[in-house]
Amino acid sequence: MVELSRLVPPLVHEHLSSADRSYLHSVFERHQGYPSLQQLWQLMDEQYLAHGCDPLQMDGRVSAFYRHPVWLLNGLFIEYDLKSLAHRQAFTAWVTQQTPSRVADFGGGFGGLARFIGAALPHASVEVVEPHPHPAAIALAAATPNVRFVPDLTGDYDLLIGTDVFEHVPDPIGLAASTASHLRIGGRYLIANCFKPVIACHLPQLFHLSIGWDQAMRAMGLQPLETVQYGRAFGRTGGLDEEAARRVEALARRVYPWVPSLPKVRSRAGRALMRLMSAMPVR
Repeated sequence: MVELSRLVPPLVHEHLSSADRSYLHSVFERHQGYPSLQQLWQLMDEQYLAHGCDPLQMDGRVSAFYRHPVWLLNGLFIEYDLKSLAHRQAFTAWVTQQTPSRVADFGGGFGGLARFIGAALPHASVEVVEPHPHPAAIALAAATPNVRFVPDLTGDYDLLIGTDVFEHVPDPIGLAASTASHLRIGGRYLIANCFKPVIACHLPQLFHLSIGWDQAMRAMGLQPLETVQYGRAFGRTGGLDEEAARRVEALARRVYPWVPSLPKVRSRAGRALMRLMSAMPVR
């Protein structure tokens, strides 16, 4: 018999609903503890299918899926898994080097990364933009005085974060533009995407952005800078041109079907082709 209290932090345990407890218990019994990353993806796919989600219909079924306790499990997993922790620690180290005064983690989920950043930058204001945060996540954030959950971005920020967000939404270009409008000129946007068929909730109609994202952001007015783990930093240099980004996205959509016929390291070759073609006038 697996005991939740051994696998879940006490503060989280206090804020679990009966549905949370039941689901976590079933998963921990099934896997005799935390699942592996591949097993977690399988659990997500199980719920995506059980909810009858359609990648072309962002409706109540999808909303119910993202409210399911599998996402609580995901938040707990990220703070348990050594590789996931290493990613968050590297993101935190990079953010700390930027010395921002105001930070927002857009789609920050369980708030683990925000808590790391808040502890590393005690004089900065760190917000987690999450419309429906889990009560346990709110309780954990409250233990770090400069971290709080908010429903939306407000005003200007020195630094924005969007990790594992854009591959889940129907209009990532529009969302990137609307969020970047809250980034001050000279600010930084740390974005990490996975436009690949890793899990079912990665929308397949967006996979062309695996070769076109950086060029679309450049066209929008976000200059691609250094890579940070599996993400990239972008710098806002001036105004934002969403339509220019959409033209590059349209080009990526046309190029993407040819990627499987490219030589080895196809995604890299596809991105190189996008850089070449993006330098030409896009109509």
